[in-house]
Amino acid sequence: MAGTKIGKYVLESLTRSMYDDSRCIYREYVQNAADQIDIAQKEHLDKDNYYDIQINIDSNNRRIEIVDTATGVTFDKINVLRDVACSQKRRGFQKGFRGIGRLGGLGYCSSLVFETSAKGEPIKTVMRWNADEMNRIVDDESNSSEAGDVIDECVQISKEQEKIEAHYFRVILENVSDDKLLDPEGISNYLSMVAPVDYPTGFAKFGHTIKQYMKENGLSLDTYNIFVNGDQIYKGYTTRIKNNRDGDYDITDIKFFQRKDKDGNFIYWGWYSISELKGQIPAYNLPYGIRLRCKNIQIGDENTCRNFFVADGDKRFSQYFYGELNVVSPALQPDGRRDYLREGGQRRAFESQVTEDFLVLKELCNEASDIRGTQKKITNAVQKKANIEKKRNAGFLNQAEQKKCEDEFKTYEQERAKAHKKLEQLKQKSEKRQSPLSFMYKQIEENATKVEGGSSNDPIENKAVPKLTSDEQQIAQEQSPKLRTDASLYKKFSKKEKDVINKVYDAIYMAIADENMRESLINKIEEEITR
Repeated sequence: MAGTKIGKYVLESLTRSMYDDSRCIYREYVQNAADQIDIAQKEHLDKDNYYDIQINIDSNNRRIEIVDTATGVTFDKINVLRDVACSQKRRGFQKGFRGIGRLGGLGYCSSLVFETSAKGEPIKTVMRWNADEMNRIVDDESNSSEAGDVIDECVQISKEQEKIEAHYFRVILENVSDDKLLDPEGISNYLSMVAPVDYPTGFAKFGHTIKQYMKENGLSLDTYNIFVNGDQIYKGYTTRIKNNRDGDYDITDIKFFQRKDKDGNFIYWGWYSISELKGQIPAYNLPYGIRLRCKNIQIGDENTCRNFFVADGDKRFSQYFYGELNVVSPALQPDGRRDYLREGGQRRAFESQVTEDFLVLKELCNEASDIRGTQKKITNAVQKKANIEKKRNAGFLNQAEQKKCEDEFKTYEQERAKAHKKLEQLKQKSEKRQSPLSFMYKQIEENATKVEGGSSNDPIENKAVPKLTSDEQQIAQEQSPKLRTDASLYKKFSKKEKDVINKVYDAIYMAIADENMRESLINKIEEEITR
């Protein structure tokens, strides 16, 4: 019986068509290096047990090197690097396990080179993959070669002398075709949110809280020393969110969620940021969105966790926060492209659980929206009342305007009182369920009491508008000019002249409905006749 044939086009699927984002190849090579570092640390390969991953991007020469100082590969085992999908790694215990990630670079360079040496062996082995030739053969429809034949034709192996104590694995991409892969800053930013690195010192306040939580729950996250052109990479989290439209704001706290199986083993755990939740965190912030991770390496992208909100209109809530959802159960493994988790019953149960947990995030977003909306109503009502006070001081154009303003004044006062009542109700509910957004109510109160002469009920009132008693308000209203021409500005005019001016103003009031346009015209007339 004839053996099964593996066509050459499988190589295209594993190289040029493997990833939607070319930067994923960095993740794959870092992932492989991390697995070897784990082995080196377990074996204490070096006395100091320090190992790192150095990424060197030479944009001018379109060349990339990714080097780890872990175990390396001995010459007699070098052929495992030619094998496809034959990984010996333990599924669920190591970060890589399919044996296909190392081929990812073939889709973005003319030559892919593996250079390696193992400790105790005075040999450097060099395996060179001719990516250009491989692509030529794959694209030649008249060539019926199988995948194994193509690899044999495009791969060359050689060896050189090396120091006996040397141990490393170096990946080299020559003549890189994708400019995105040659941007050191862009790759640093990408890896800061994707790679298994530690929290930065600028995030130490919350990083310590996360580590304390892990310690108390017997959890851990593997971290590695990763450098891009000599600069070490850390997670991209910050304590302040940039918002060019509404103003920057702080992360005030972080909260945790977790799920365990019936035996008390963790299925997943995570954390998310607490802030004013002004809206979706703008994408020009590195940390935005909750990220799905396995073994401290991102799965998918910043949008993956949006799908844990069922309603389409709620999916945006995922990016009101930043944080991490860490998969722990060995039954939940990334798919081949690491876009998401493998299909199966465990995944469906996981999705149901996370969807339930994420309802809390939705509730927080709705609460923050209610707080801001209610405060805005208070602010608008107080501002409109202040505008009417200005008109009272300046005088009205006619009795119709006076009555309209007085009616509006009462309406705005009712709206303000109603909004305050709603805000107090929200505050009580927040305290009852121990909402992490209680700081927002405190901010409203503090902003009010800081203002001299202000009221805790009227956050925007200021010392330019002193608070009066009810009697003082009545006297002030009685002493205020009833019409605009009663003001001292018009004292040079006789009563008859004022009557004429009043008629002009009254005609303008009746003819022009737009208040701003009307006021602008009257101000211009007033300026001309009173100078």
